[in-house]
This record gives sequence, structure tokens and C-alpha cells, in this order.
Amino acid sequence: MTQKLLSPLIVCYPTSLTLLHIGNKILYKILLLLLLFLEPGESNEKTKIKGKTKKQDDDNKVEDKGLVFFEEDGNSGEDVKEKVTEKKVEEFFKCLKKVPNKETELSAGEPYLVSRSTELPPRWDGPHGTVVLVNKPKGWTSFTVFGKLRRLVKVKKVGHAGTLDPMATGLLIVCVGKATKLVERYQGMEKGYSGVFLLGEATSTWDADSPVIQREPWEHIKDEDIKKTAASFCGEIWQVPPMFSAIKVGGEKMYEKERRGESVELSPRRISIFHFEIERSLEDRQNLIFRVTCSKGTYIRSLCADFGKALGSCAHLTALRRDSIGEYAVDEAWEFKELEEAITKGNF
Repeated sequence: MTQKLLSPLIVCYPTSLTLLHIGNKILYKILLLLLLFLEPGESNEKTKIKGKTKKQDDDNKVEDKGLVFFEEDGNSGEDVKEKVTEKKVEEFFKCLKKVPNKETELSAGEPYLVSRSTELPPRWDGPHGTVVLVNKPKGWTSFTVFGKLRRLVKVKKVGHAGTLDPMATGLLIVCVGKATKLVERYQGMEKGYSGVFLLGEATSTWDADSPVIQREPWEHIKDEDIKKTAASFCGEIWQVPPMFSAIKVGGEKMYEKERRGESVELSPRRISIFHFEIERSLEDRQNLIFRVTCSKGTYIRSLCADFGKALGSCAHLTALRRDSIGEYAVDEAWEFKELEEAITKGNF
């Protein structure tokens, strides 16, 4: 049955049988696709159009019923046939381009951006959703922020684009409604942070949320050593995430395992440090004030601990603020209490 169906193709395409014997399923499907555009008995030797041959005069009216990819030289109806053929081929490939994909669907419309310079949206669950810039208060988890916002706007689908530790403050992007589909887009943007490292003391969580468990000399560290070490951290580097983190291992978050006393060795991850500026505090030389711009997946607590080791001492993070995510800055973000008041007032 297959050979009978492909018999017209054998004349048009002498190599088709050889390709079929190769067993390539893709080529086989292409040949079947071409068969759909060829009428039974149609070939490149004598193409029939409404019972007439192509050797008739140009004055005869030609009606096209299919695509012909090969034409005989010297045929009087060649020009007309080629124009019709090109049009059919163009229409066919236009149909292929109409297949939808996720990228085109997302670019069809952008979510409503809520910042200090914009008004609150008429609908939080609009056709493209809403993105809110929030300055996370110290002591709050990221989950606390979007949980409170969910109750205020009365929309079930709410998520954030990048966790901030409870001790940290700064920019948190919260996505509402259909904007939750864009969370990965914001997570992939480069991020800017500023904060303080404390030299000579280390904690189990690598920040100030746990007691000091180690002390090392730090007085020997010179300002030149700090600058050289900061320069060595720029570019692509390997970093081991902290044990107290939201990374999941075996379906469970790392900080839950750590609280039970379970020790899990995490593999280092490749990250990028685009800019790292650090200097000593004028008030207390044990404190290092820094600004850093980095890629997705960077842990500032790990950066602090690694920096202390590279200086021949130890260190932990005592203050942290996220200054930016991509083009969005913390200066444009709402203080949560102000946002809460504005939403509550708008509801009435």
C-alpha cells in the first residue's frame, strides 16, 4: 500500500527509495507530506492540470490544485505555474509559523507594575496579572510578605521572585495572578546588595541570627589585602550554599535538616560576581562595608564566609539589603505598611 501511494514520488524524486531504505522516520514523514501536495499521476515529466498537459499554449486557462516543486524546461505554462506554486509554498510555511509557544504568549502583554510612582491597579488579577515592588521589613520572611499581600488583594495566586533571609531588608518582587508565570524571569535577573561583614567571628548560619561559634585574629588584615581579595572574587567562581538555606535536598529544605542536627554535604555551584566593592568602616575597622552585583543563585552569607577565610580569618554577615533586581530598584518599592494602608483605603 505504501509503495503504491509513493509511486508518483518515485518519478519526481529518484532518490526517495534510497532514503526510505535508510529507515529515517523524519525523511519518511517529509515524503508523505510532499505526497499531500501532489495529485495522483502527477510527475515532473508530464503534469496534468484539468485533463490538459503543460505543453498547451499560454492562452489556455490554468487552474492549480497542488504544489509542484520541479518543472520541465521549455514549458509554455511555466511562468503561471511557478507563481501559483510560490504562493502555495508561502501560505504553507505561514501556517507552520502560527503554532503557539510560551514565549510569544508571554510577550503578548506585560503585567501591571505597582511601585511608588504608579497607582494601584483597578484589578489585581487583571488579564496579565500584577507585579508589586515591596521593601521587605527586617525580621519578616519572604513568605510573610506575600502571605499578607494575598489576604489584602484577595487573590489566591501570589508568589515572590527571590527569597530574602529574615534579617535582610530590601527589594522583594511579588507577583499576583497571571504574573506568577513570570517569576522565573525576575529570578534570573542580576541582583545588587549592600551590607556589612564582621571580621574575626563566625556563626553556624554565617549571619547574625545565631551565636558566635568561632573567633580568629583579624588585626593583621591590611586594607590592601581586602582590595586584592575582593578583586579575586570577581568573575565566575564556585560557591557552596549555606546549610541554613531554602535549598531542597531529597524533597526537604536544608534548614529543616540542619535543625534536626543532620549534616548534608552540598555541592558547590558556579555563580558570577559582576562587581564587588568593599572597604573598612571608619568607626570600627573590624566591620567591612560592601556593595556587590551578582548573578542568580548567589548567597551573600556564603560570600562573606569565603571572604573571611581568604583573608586568613573568618567572618559573618551582620547586615544586608537588596538594592536592586535587574532594572528595578528598592527606592521604587513600597514600604509594606504604606501599601497596606493604600490597599485598605482603596477597598472602601
